[in-house]
Amino acid sequence: MNTTVTIHSKASLDFLAFKEYLDIPELQLRHHFEVPGESINWYFYREGKSTTLFIISYNLKDTYTISIDNLAAYDDLKFFPYLVDTLTKYLDGNMNINHIYQQMNEEWVENTISEEIARLKGTLTVVPRYFFSQAFNDFHYVSEDILYPFGVNLHSSTPRIYGYIQYMLRNNLLPSFDDWDEIPIDNLDEEVEVDIPQHVPIGRVKSWQLDGSETYETYSQEDVDHLLELVDEYDSGLQLQGVVLNDIGTIHQEGIGIPIDGEEAIYWFTEAYKAGDTLYAPTNLGDLYRKGCGKVKPNLKKAFEAYLLSTDPYAHYRIGQAYEEGWIGEHNIVLAMKWYHKAAEEGHHLAIKRLG
Repeated sequence: MNTTVTIHSKASLDFLAFKEYLDIPELQLRHHFEVPGESINWYFYREGKSTTLFIISYNLKDTYTISIDNLAAYDDLKFFPYLVDTLTKYLDGNMNINHIYQQMNEEWVENTISEEIARLKGTLTVVPRYFFSQAFNDFHYVSEDILYPFGVNLHSSTPRIYGYIQYMLRNNLLPSFDDWDEIPIDNLDEEVEVDIPQHVPIGRVKSWQLDGSETYETYSQEDVDHLLELVDEYDSGLQLQGVVLNDIGTIHQEGIGIPIDGEEAIYWFTEAYKAGDTLYAPTNLGDLYRKGCGKVKPNLKKAFEAYLLSTDPYAHYRIGQAYEEGWIGEHNIVLAMKWYHKAAEEGHHLAIKRLG
């Protein structure tokens, strides 16, 4: 489903001039086409940030519509009201317009994602596929089968489902679709009452964002059972994404639905790193060795070695800390400052605070 805002204006849109007006270099035009006598349409995105497309349509009757898919990237949903207000200013020359930006705030973004995930869950209880209306390539879709190898199901939390859909979009892992005969179209036009599967958390994992804000990821019993099924299938040869193997390590590290087991967590974080997860897995491995887990005692040397494998700004901060405090037997303030500066340039609040 899309969010669409209408602007009434007699002014014409020169998209390239509007792009310069926005002054956002990463904004790229994907498609531009006209339907004679009906509309002019621009499809565009922000390179490196967008996972779906923005659409501006002009109906040749002094009306513009701006649309965004409700499962767009989080940053794009935050950017959308600014885009609407800026287009309004560009068309009408009124520099005091900020009403959409004020209405579509952080709470609106959170509610939009939550409502769309609920709609996705409801849809997949009736039909086999949930389609993106503004995907980069036409007719990308999500199904329960596609979610399965990512350890996600309809009982998973909104952030887990949304996060993995974004991961799949960014890494071009969602399939396209053209066999419409498989879809029971008649059902799509009927009003059907469905029981939307609910997420009942049994444990949570706390993490920190670059700015220091705390976030939590919760797991249901269905999530844990699902991940343990994937363990058996992985042992039998199923290939899994590194981020999924990291989740398996996490439930062992935190004891979510199963006993805490540091040795199992180490194994799965290591497997996750080998499978390509250079962000979460080595950082989690470093934290495990730094703090200890179950029968695994703290080991600062191994923590340092794990952090060195990570692309996470938080891990870069910990490397600086290791050099400053002598985790590997020597204090080296020069190298400590190098890594603190690296983490600070990447925006990590602990490094910024340490340098301050």
